[in-house]
Amino acid sequence: MNTGRPNVLFLLVDCLRADAIGGRGVPTPHLDALIARGGRFTQMIASASSTTPCVATMLTGVYAPRHGVRSIGAHRLHPDAPTLASLLAAAGYHTVAETTGPLGPESGLDRGFAEYRVRPAAEYLSGDWGRALIARLAGAALPSPWFLFVHLWELHAPRKILPPFRARRFGRTRYDRALASLDAALAPLLAALPPDTVVLLHGDHGERLMPSALAYRWYRLRRDILGASRTRKLEGHETDVYEELVRVPLVVVAPGRVPSGAASAQLVRQVDVTPTVLDLAGVPAPAGLDGVSLVPALTGGRTLGLEAFLEACGRVRGTERDRRRGWRTERWKLVEAPYAPDVPDELYDLAADPRERRNLAGSEPELVASLKARIAAVEAGAAGAAEALSAEEEAAVAARLRDLGYIE
Repeated sequence: MNTGRPNVLFLLVDCLRADAIGGRGVPTPHLDALIARGGRFTQMIASASSTTPCVATMLTGVYAPRHGVRSIGAHRLHPDAPTLASLLAAAGYHTVAETTGPLGPESGLDRGFAEYRVRPAAEYLSGDWGRALIARLAGAALPSPWFLFVHLWELHAPRKILPPFRARRFGRTRYDRALASLDAALAPLLAALPPDTVVLLHGDHGERLMPSALAYRWYRLRRDILGASRTRKLEGHETDVYEELVRVPLVVVAPGRVPSGAASAQLVRQVDVTPTVLDLAGVPAPAGLDGVSLVPALTGGRTLGLEAFLEACGRVRGTERDRRRGWRTERWKLVEAPYAPDVPDELYDLAADPRERRNLAGSEPELVASLKARIAAVEAGAAGAAEALSAEEEAAVAARLRDLGYIE
């Protein structure tokens, strides 16, 4: 079926930090060329600091209390949550997801996809899986119009570095070298796309990094000897909502819709991804989404005036004490530990203190109360618990997380 709607490629790169787009000094010529063709948001805020909740938010357009996925595993998408794939499928799209990591079908994120595949994390774009996907695109084997969601694992630890990119000129850290390596692997994929394809490049969450590859090796050796539970986590994600973990890029390439070189520095959120894709595809968004289309910010410079709800699930096998919630405005960020009353609130003036070093919560009680009220309003919209996972599904999730190194 061809409805005259554009094909849409959604490239989600796991652990893609905001500074990975032009800010780390790493040569990424193919990403640079992609960005030059469209527009970008420089202050996109992830809804969480772990993959599954972030993907659930971006593929539903509603906040976590409504979609119900609030951890890496063990939660299923609420049956009342809309899904981008279902909405596009109803409009005539052939919907395909190529995922990896923790995004198993047990989460319910497969809803609306005609094809939903979860590959092992060690299958990268530069390998057999990637070559097969590229061949499928080059051969026009997908029924048009199609929506293709591709989740890439190259930047996630242990990070995939191809042999030509192991030299120091590609960065001091394994992350930087993996980024340069991924850029090269993306080239044949991007070249295989029809010229009018809408492309979104996005990161699910950020990543805390060690200062060098050598420091990382010592850190991993210590964790291997002592065990992850006895070693402070110095690299990775999921435990907090600080800026390095929630600032991610969003690039939108839409020929004829988004002007080349467009950029917006205003705050935008992952909850806005679904209405943005629907807008670009010419599909009406249902009423009641928490997000809004970001297209007007790139095409007309419209000020959206958005603020963001944040949360972190903490350790995979942690307790509710580990959970963090936050609220982010253009200037301020509040972080609270809702189930640990002895843990103090944190308030940061990001304009004056972008590295979040000076906690102002004690000197700004009225602002803290106001931001807490906004968090509470989002939580008040909770849809209730979804159907629990079966014993077989729980076992499948545990096995996947064990294979990924999230649990021992």
